[in-house]
Amino acid sequence: MRGVVAGVGEVEATDRSMTAALASQDPLTVGASARIVTHTLASSGHLPAAIAAAQNYSQRLDRQTGTHTPESLSVYGSVLLRGALAAAQHDDRGTAHDMLAEAADAARRLGTDANLRGTAFGPVNTQMHQVNVAVTLGDAGTAIDLARQINPAAITVTERKASLLIDVSQAFFQWGRFGQAYTALRAAEQTAPQEVAARAPVRTLARNLVALAPPGTRRDATHLADRIGAFT
Repeated sequence: MRGVVAGVGEVEATDRSMTAALASQDPLTVGASARIVTHTLASSGHLPAAIAAAQNYSQRLDRQTGTHTPESLSVYGSVLLRGALAAAQHDDRGTAHDMLAEAADAARRLGTDANLRGTAFGPVNTQMHQVNVAVTLGDAGTAIDLARQINPAAITVTERKASLLIDVSQAFFQWGRFGQAYTALRAAEQTAPQEVAARAPVRTLARNLVALAPPGTRRDATHLADRIGAFT
């Protein structure tokens, strides 16, 4: 019950944030708030509302902006990416792919990743979201193919590099390639050990590797699971 109350409180807080953003009459401020609203709704389990928010506010921003600037492209694309993740979580494959395609076009026009308006939006960020959406939808082979197209050197934030490796590990696990799943997860741990240990889905993945991997991989996966506290 406490988690549900906290979720409701977060949604109410984002509602107040959106009210203030609308009062500003600044399309970019509204768009930036919409990104937070979409994320909060999805995190609270309100997936249809999150998808609708991303669709409505991205379309609104596109209409009100006219000729896009780097800032507006960043906000617009980041709202679409949040919506695509929510759609994938809701198993709405068509909407997820449509939003990803629109975000990819915005990223192409932007040309490079930048943290404009705190979005970290750009081509590489969009590629990483494409991988995450594919994993969420259970498209393991697609996720691996997409991940192979990303230049790791282009990911400058350590935690984001670890996130990509975790997605790759999840995809290999879905594919039944447990050795490669362990290798990717171990690389994520070496990249950002605290980030890996802090994520409950990663601890679940480690436990699943211990349960299902062949003996050689199981031994290594057990050591990793112990290090990240997967059994506690």
